[in-house]
Amino acid sequence: MPSRQIRKSRSPVFAAVGALALVVILVIAGIELAREFDRARNHRAEATRSFETRSQIQRVFSLMQDAETGQRGYIITGDDRFLEPYHAANATLAAQLTMLRRQMAQDRSQTADIAELERDIARKRQILARTIDLRRRLGPAAASAEVSEGEGKAAMDDIRRVVSRMVDREAGHLEQARVLAETRTRRTEWMVSSLFFALMVLTLGGGFLLWRYLTTRQALLATVSANAARQEAILDSAIDTIITLNPSGSIESINRAGRKMFGYTAAELDRRDISLLIDLAGDGGGDAPFLTRLGEKLGALESGRLVREMSGRRKDGSTFPVDVALGAMEQPTGIHVVAIVRDISERRRIEEMKDEFVSTVSHELRTPMTSVAGSLGLLAGGAAGELPEKAVRLIAIAQANSQRLVRLINDILDIEKIESGKLSLASETLNLRDIAERSIEGVRGYSESLGVELRLAEEHDAPVRGDADRLIQVVTNLLSNAAKFSPQGGEVLVSVLPERRLARLSVRDFGPGIPEGFRSRIFSKFAQADGSDSRTQGGTGLGLAISREIAERHGGRLWFESAPGEGATFHLDLPLMTETGPSSAEGPKLLIVEDDLDAAHTLRDLMERDGFQADIVGTADAAYRAAVGDGYSALLVDLNLPDGDGIGLIRSLRDAEQTRDIPIIVISGDAARGKARGAALEVLDWMDKPINGDRLRHVVAGAMGVQAERPRVLHVEDDVDVLSVVSSTLGGVADVEAARTLSDARQSLSRSRPDLVILDLGLPDGSGLDLLKDLTDASGRAIPVVVYSAQDMDGALKTGVDAVLTKSRASLTTLTRTVRRLTIR
Repeated sequence: MPSRQIRKSRSPVFAAVGALALVVILVIAGIELAREFDRARNHRAEATRSFETRSQIQRVFSLMQDAETGQRGYIITGDDRFLEPYHAANATLAAQLTMLRRQMAQDRSQTADIAELERDIARKRQILARTIDLRRRLGPAAASAEVSEGEGKAAMDDIRRVVSRMVDREAGHLEQARVLAETRTRRTEWMVSSLFFALMVLTLGGGFLLWRYLTTRQALLATVSANAARQEAILDSAIDTIITLNPSGSIESINRAGRKMFGYTAAELDRRDISLLIDLAGDGGGDAPFLTRLGEKLGALESGRLVREMSGRRKDGSTFPVDVALGAMEQPTGIHVVAIVRDISERRRIEEMKDEFVSTVSHELRTPMTSVAGSLGLLAGGAAGELPEKAVRLIAIAQANSQRLVRLINDILDIEKIESGKLSLASETLNLRDIAERSIEGVRGYSESLGVELRLAEEHDAPVRGDADRLIQVVTNLLSNAAKFSPQGGEVLVSVLPERRLARLSVRDFGPGIPEGFRSRIFSKFAQADGSDSRTQGGTGLGLAISREIAERHGGRLWFESAPGEGATFHLDLPLMTETGPSSAEGPKLLIVEDDLDAAHTLRDLMERDGFQADIVGTADAAYRAAVGDGYSALLVDLNLPDGDGIGLIRSLRDAEQTRDIPIIVISGDAARGKARGAALEVLDWMDKPINGDRLRHVVAGAMGVQAERPRVLHVEDDVDVLSVVSSTLGGVADVEAARTLSDARQSLSRSRPDLVILDLGLPDGSGLDLLKDLTDASGRAIPVVVYSAQDMDGALKTGVDAVLTKSRASLTTLTRTVRRLTIR
């Protein structure tokens, strides 16, 4: 590169460096001058403070002199008028000492002197009061004798000595500050002079370099503008809507496809909330910030891009279905969100057409196929007389394939019912052994055609509750699969074993086993181990998906064990009906949502000992249906459920009108993580496994309203209007006592201990947090504290605080719920 081009390419850098040097010099000079001005102001303020402090010291000393003068006049004359300066001094002395203590609070060297002065003043006041009392009771001689002892004079001398020492020390501090200020001023003068000299040196060269820099910068800006225009063109050419949102949920930008999709101009959407187009964070909004609500509804953005089906809203008010993909974008101003929105109206229409087509075809096929299969069965059974051997063979082929078609149609209809939530189950007492026997009889003909024997290994009674036809469907599917994948001449072993809390039906084959790569999707719809299975073995790949759904809706579980070359064993676990039968308790009803039957029965036994009724379900779907329809008083919810997440179940219950206010207690192996994900949910308590029985019983009793008396709440707040509003709001929940200062609060605490404290941070005599060390009950346990203040505070940074609510954000409803939750706990 030629030297001229090198100089031109480096000139912007030199210009920038020169300009930066000029700016640095000016900034340093400005900072130093500002610091000098600030030091001067501080020195003046210190001088003023020192003068006021010394004046205050003399004022306190003068009051003691006035008190002593009044005492002497009274002793000599006996005239009460001489006591007027004594009484006046006593009336104002405490306030003057408080003022002196406040003025000298920052000077630790004076702490001992102030304490000594207060002790000497207290001693002198006691002597004055004693001599006055002697004068009144025993006359002037006794009072004069007391004075002549010299104790009062010694006390006054001590006061005078302490006052002199305090005044001298204050004067010494002021002198030290003056000397230091003068030294710093000389240093500042030298530094500023040097900096301005350097500034003059750099100005000439810096000006030229700055000009070169500005020229280069103009060229760079042109390049950046071209790149920005190119990126905007790329975004506008996208067929999907692309929206960027700031941390508060306001729209920062939207591309051309988005403006066309929703019918707004860019100006109409600028800084408008995203809920105008799509309600990402839920109706109502709540009190939490946008990103918090978004995380609660859709999960953590940081874990990857989230895709959800939602409803979009056009400018004309019409709505349409959309797919929304969300991603987090780190920016200096916080986490921004990129939303990619796709109109799925056409896809939804096609899906509806597909569903209608499947439903129509399935229903229209089921009737004729039933007739066809039945007729072929009659023919094969000799209903039309003896048939030729060739005709019998053809009818057997037609019958087998018609039965296969019937199974396919039934599977498709069952999947449709499951996905639409229309699958209904009966509930009756059954013996799982009978289910196994009936299923074996139903599949025996099919297994014999494959040369496979079905054998019921053990015959144990295993009482369960459920839908007999659906359970036979599950077992039949397992037997068919086992026979299908068993070698000819092989055996399928069926066993029924009642265990401690469950009944287990196992179906074992001795075929090739389940391939490792297929195990993760074996219960998926239309799953086949490989492409040839559907041809060589037959089947739709729907049976296991349907069977698992039926098992889970019975509160059970369908799972398998397999080793390559050693066959596979499928286990159907269902809740075992114990001999004790239903709960005999007559108290309030609880619903225990727990897939571990041992843990669930332990919880039920614990609750029934306290007189509660307790039912058990093992899936989120069963829990939701039971909670909505059966009128439970409280729920005990595990977070790890076979068909979903407990946090999602709780959100669904809170969204439903019937279950919005039902008390919920979370019991989990990792309650801390669950609480972090669902911190904003209304949950009474988050308990880790193994549970603390006493704590659980206490929380459940509180949730049921088993409470001897209304909780007492101490509200520490200096604003009278806020005190009145909160007291009225909490009137139906608790008895509220008000305290406007820390001193009032401590007096209230000395009388009795509340069940909860609502604490403002800014109080006339200090911070509300200063009260935390005093908030323990009679047994030494911490009293629950809710910080309710206009000042923001991170509750996680302060121990002893159970909840933090900001007045400008949290509603009174939220405050009421928080008080109810903490007083129950």
